[in-house]
Amino acid sequence: MDTTDTEHSIAKYGNLLSVLVMISVAIAVASIYFGITINNSFTLGFLLLIPLVATVFYLLSLRRKLRYLLQIRKDWSQTQIAKERDFKTIRPLFDHIYSGDKSNDYVDEQTWKDLNMDQLYAKIDRTYTDPGEAVLYRMLREPLFDKEKLDERSRVIRFFQNNQEQREGIQTILLRLGHQFSHNDLFTLLWRDEFPKSRIKALFHIMALVAVVSIIMPIPLWISSVVTHSTFWSDNIVLILMVPVMIFVINLLIHYRIKRKKDIETISFPYLISCIKTAKRLSSIKCEDLKSYTTKLAESSKVTRGIISKARFLFPANQGYSDPASGFILEYLNIFFLLEVRAFYNTADELSWRILDLRKLYLTLGELDAFQSIASYRASLTTYAEPEFIEDGIHLEVREARQPLLEAPVPASISFNKNVVIITGSNMGGKSTFLRNIGNNVLLAQTITTPVSSSYRGSFFRVITSISRTDDLMAGKSFYYVEAERILRTIQSLNKKIPTLCIIDELLSGTNSIERLHASEAIIRYLAVQNTLAIIATHDQELAIRLNDTCEFYHFTDNVDETGLKFDYLLKPGVATTRNAVALLKYLGYPKEIIENASEKSNNS
Repeated sequence: MDTTDTEHSIAKYGNLLSVLVMISVAIAVASIYFGITINNSFTLGFLLLIPLVATVFYLLSLRRKLRYLLQIRKDWSQTQIAKERDFKTIRPLFDHIYSGDKSNDYVDEQTWKDLNMDQLYAKIDRTYTDPGEAVLYRMLREPLFDKEKLDERSRVIRFFQNNQEQREGIQTILLRLGHQFSHNDLFTLLWRDEFPKSRIKALFHIMALVAVVSIIMPIPLWISSVVTHSTFWSDNIVLILMVPVMIFVINLLIHYRIKRKKDIETISFPYLISCIKTAKRLSSIKCEDLKSYTTKLAESSKVTRGIISKARFLFPANQGYSDPASGFILEYLNIFFLLEVRAFYNTADELSWRILDLRKLYLTLGELDAFQSIASYRASLTTYAEPEFIEDGIHLEVREARQPLLEAPVPASISFNKNVVIITGSNMGGKSTFLRNIGNNVLLAQTITTPVSSSYRGSFFRVITSISRTDDLMAGKSFYYVEAERILRTIQSLNKKIPTLCIIDELLSGTNSIERLHASEAIIRYLAVQNTLAIIATHDQELAIRLNDTCEFYHFTDNVDETGLKFDYLLKPGVATTRNAVALLKYLGYPKEIIENASEKSNNS
């Protein structure tokens, strides 16, 4: 069934529901009218409503499932899904795991910004749940260096690509879970250090028991007085009836004393309960390809189901009741027997005991959601590759790599034969785009196993970049100082076991040309003998000449004439021989005197 067929089925069920509702109303009206005017036996017509109402609810359920299915099919393989994303609520899982970590096993903030990874995350993100958003973000910030783990990740992604019926069943369950109204408060709940406790928890149970006794005790007292003809009941009726009132007042004070704290602490409880129920639904899926995930969900949902029963009194009783009187009565019972208060601390204790299982449940749900999201992203691409990883030496060979954030990118193929590659070319020729292209594809290969290229063969890399740089005015640091610090951190991060992919745009461009030339040459020669693959873009052709014996060279070309700037954005071997700075001034309409002066000095340099 395609999208059009699904839409037709939804419309058909809608029409059928309208007919059934009208028939039900007609039967109800006829039963009442003929029951009043002719014979009471006509009111038995209401019995006909039982199968009709059951059918209406069944059709409503089918239509809801079809609407979920329609959304899933419309979202599948789209270029990008437009939805609200707040990275402050998406990234806490990653931040928590790597807070204080200095291993450089993750993508640092500068590299993440340099490679525009927030935007790339948004293109990949087709998740339906809060755990899915958080786990996908963590995946992209956490490159793997283990071939088996990446192969397993790729296997599950391929399963979602190739098994539409099972995928859509899982997506429907995830879509039903959806997002929490206040995004990712569930993470805050599950990764907190401790849960609310009370030193007088036992008192709450005692007061609830006293409340029960205060209601029950008058009954045997009344019976005893009647049987023995005693005046005890009549003499003490006010006092006897005042006891439940006094207990109610005391419990009322306890209830509202705890309520504010309870309401703040339990904001994520409904979503947590929905996650546990979702895990149970997913665990019932019979699928060998996902058995390791469904087994984990089955184990986690089984040991955490006690939370559902303990939390059933946590929310105001008048919510969800169409009859205000029922809600009013139930709220009084809630206060009198301290149902919410006791459920709050009982649930908090259960959460504390089962916290590791709940975290495993959260992460497993998130993984499945992230995998289906990646599969949808793959389906949106015209070209992508299954990466081939080499565990010895330093290798990187990428064919027809495309910048994943561009709508019509020019493919670039490159094979690195030396530890340092220098990219030359004039302004706007494509150097920075190429640097980001390589950085993005290396990360996509080692995170979601989906480089946007026709083929990918390379080593495992730690990735660190220095592309987008600005003066750090708040810290009083100059452009050069900030860049020099960044390069030093790059050098210090070099790992003898896992090579570092070091991507730099305009090395040390914030200082004078003579010092920059010598310092840049020294840094590049140092990097050339380290366990690193360095890709460095520069305008400085003299630097390229000095390093001719050390580096490999590629370039981009351009042409500026009366009609404007022309770039082919094609990567070519060798050092760039063209310049466009003076031609660009001429094209922009600078005074003739400036153009002639600049051209003369440029030709003599």
